[in-house]
Amino acid sequence: MNESNVSRSFWNEKWAKIIFDEIENAPHYEVSNYGRLKSFQNNPKEGVVIKGSVIQGYRSLNIRVAGGKTINRYVHKLVAEHFVEKPDADHNFVIHLDFDKQNNHYENLKWVTKSEMIDHNRENPAFINRVIPRRTKNYKLTESKVRIIKKLLKNDNNRLKMIAKQFGITHTQLNRIRSGENWKHVTVED
Repeated sequence: MNESNVSRSFWNEKWAKIIFDEIENAPHYEVSNYGRLKSFQNNPKEGVVIKGSVIQGYRSLNIRVAGGKTINRYVHKLVAEHFVEKPDADHNFVIHLDFDKQNNHYENLKWVTKSEMIDHNRENPAFINRVIPRRTKNYKLTESKVRIIKKLLKNDNNRLKMIAKQFGITHTQLNRIRSGENWKHVTVED
């Protein structure tokens, strides 16, 4: 057997058996307060530490059952269920305090309400620093064309109908650009 996979516990690491109510003769798996998984399939005596899978950045335990069905359990939720105190029944969501989805140590997890989870996710640096792509694939106008239109709109001598015809857009679209309803993010220097 691979020596590195044999179960060696960390300092103060505790293990708890994972219960699968929906599976008859469920396989034996355990989760630790450090967020590690152990399988007893091939080594029923000591167990073997396994990595599990990753679903949308979260570690998970996937078990195939009869009929080709797969049961997924998120590791952070398993750790919280066994090692993190749940304040009350309204606290149904588990968050990672350091925003690292891979850090499933019990001290990094906390039970929260839905609104607390939403507030926590808004503070996530990955959310704050995300780049929001602008969809311009099938647009008639580009940002550079809109800049030209906005410059033309500043001159009162230009007729709106002529500007609209020149760029192949409707008079209504031109009014939306002028009012800032559309293409608000495009600015023109004076």
